[in-house]
Amino acid sequence: MNHIPLDVSHASLAQALRTAQEDALVRFTAMCLCKVLPLIEARSGRRLDERVTKRLRSLEVERESLVEVLEALREILDRPSSDSVCDELSEACSMAAEMILRAFVFGNGSGIREWADWCSNLILDIHQEFDALLSFVGDEAPIFYPAPEKPGLTEMEALELRDQVAALDLLRQGVGSDQLRAIAEEGNSRVASALSRIAG
Repeated sequence: MNHIPLDVSHASLAQALRTAQEDALVRFTAMCLCKVLPLIEARSGRRLDERVTKRLRSLEVERESLVEVLEALREILDRPSSDSVCDELSEACSMAAEMILRAFVFGNGSGIREWADWCSNLILDIHQEFDALLSFVGDEAPIFYPAPEKPGLTEMEALELRDQVAALDLLRQGVGSDQLRAIAEEGNSRVASALSRIAG
């Protein structure tokens, strides 16, 4: 493997997304969806079908199998949101839902690149939202900057940016399936932990 330190920046992420192969983008978006599964579950108020979560967590997906997973997730989103979702989490849940719904807007063909870019930005925005909610003190509302407009990265946003750049580098090299799954699981756990702290 290439051990040159990664350039972890919005610019390097955008470049990696522009040049990634289609099969790499499919696995990248699966990784992004894997990370926000706790938000989809929070929004629906129930555990997701294990067959859906297992396929995403394996990251061994192709376009056809990912479409099947997306259709199953869209069915869940078509149901009313759970009343148990606290107001603070409604925006993050909406962004997670948007990641899934946008897949059907962009459709097939070259749309995978645009959709991957949306997923990338939305999950970065979700992490910034978490940081704002977890650090919010006082009467003033937290300031939110859509990625990549904020001059400096928040703590969780920086972790997610690092994950995405590292994942795309592994996919470019065609190596590291175990490392990719570790990145996805770490991100899933990070989101679940943030949800627990915010809703707790």
